[in-house]
Amino acid sequence: MSSPGAETVAVIGAGRVGRALARRAALAGFDVVLEDLVPISLEQARQEIRRELEDMAAGGALDRSAADAAYGRIRYAATIEQAARQAHIVMESGPDEFESKLEIFCLLDRICLPGTVIISNGHALDLSDTATNACSIVGMYFTGDEAEIHCSAFTSEQAMEVAKRLAGRMATKYRVTREGQATAQV
Repeated sequence: MSSPGAETVAVIGAGRVGRALARRAALAGFDVVLEDLVPISLEQARQEIRRELEDMAAGGALDRSAADAAYGRIRYAATIEQAARQAHIVMESGPDEFESKLEIFCLLDRICLPGTVIISNGHALDLSDTATNACSIVGMYFTGDEAEIHCSAFTSEQAMEVAKRLAGRMATKYRVTREGQATAQV
């Protein structure tokens, strides 16, 4: 993607999973907009991400300049609209509950830029049950430094390519699964 925001990832939810996704995306070189509706959660996320990056640098897992650069690539937003309208990739990390997922997908379906790919970190429902624009939704789950990309029968090739590029930068290896099909490792 070469349109504005193509290298920006919005992460919805600044809890433990959202913070990890934001940090991982920033370390992979993406500009990140981390959102949470609760201001104290955003401040806690900012402090926790900074501490985690400093710990990585102090332990030798990361160069200090890389840690500082990653931290500098993360911005914060107080609304989903503010975050999602700045990116063509939106990673949601909200509660893994059926109703919560449907609500967030329907909201994102209305406010995202055209062509936005939505990456879900939940297991609460089949991707094909998520929204009217199911072709743009991909599941992605991280275990250590590996990613699993999960697609529905409706996932578009464009969304799949975006997810593969994202996983290729955020993990050392990834595998692809489709609802009802076997796993392919990359």
